[in-house]
Amino acid sequence: MRYSLKDLGATLFIIIQFALTLFWALNAHSFSWPMHLVLIVLGGFIFYYNPIMVTHNFLHTPFFKSSLLNRLFELFNCINLGLPQILYKHHHLTHHRYNNSLEDPSSTKLKGKNGGHEHWIPYSALSLLRDGTQKAWAQAIAKGEGVDLALQVGMTVIGWGLWFWIDWKWTLYAWLPLFWWGWFLAHMENYFEHFNAKNPDSRFGNSVSYYGPIYNLIMMNEGYHQEHHISPQTHWTERPALQSKYEVQMRENQAYAAKNPPLLGFLD
Repeated sequence: MRYSLKDLGATLFIIIQFALTLFWALNAHSFSWPMHLVLIVLGGFIFYYNPIMVTHNFLHTPFFKSSLLNRLFELFNCINLGLPQILYKHHHLTHHRYNNSLEDPSSTKLKGKNGGHEHWIPYSALSLLRDGTQKAWAQAIAKGEGVDLALQVGMTVIGWGLWFWIDWKWTLYAWLPLFWWGWFLAHMENYFEHFNAKNPDSRFGNSVSYYGPIYNLIMMNEGYHQEHHISPQTHWTERPALQSKYEVQMRENQAYAAKNPPLLGFLD
């Protein structure tokens, strides 16, 4: 591994996610509709963990020393994400470039009124369908990554084709809702990682952190989100050290520490 053996767990996660999805698809006929609904709800949290923790950290600090292994990781993970990982990459890098300002296609204020935030429910439900994905596509082409984009589009199509081939009813009535629900949660996480930011124009106050130890243990230190925006290329295992390093600057810029993890951010 390039940075830490702990990234091996994230690598195994995408294999386990695929295996569980495949098992569900192959055995869909043996589950009742109530069981499918339960699996969609619970499976959505597994799905959401991938873009928020695994894909996100891989984007900033690729796990492998080998560029070939990194590309194979990206290709395989397209099946789990249900879309080309490279689009996530450019969409997210744009987010870091503009830090939730109106130039950021994932901004919580883009569809808000009078300069305020959009409500978290339509933001989470509709963000996947907005033009940030189209812009990411254009950015990949502009960066000379057309071959990677084409390969990942092909792998994404293969993934969707596999699910339809195994069981088209399961794909329409289970996998598609799971896909939407997983991305809903992922966008909801992003929303509450920025909603209460007190100083959006400062790199030391434009995000929201949550320091709960259990959450950060499970979620690869995702709670240190202000710290992540200060230094995106710092490996996730080193984010707690950034809290001490930038404590003064964060305090001076009113960096907000949430009382609840992002998926419960509406309770703050």
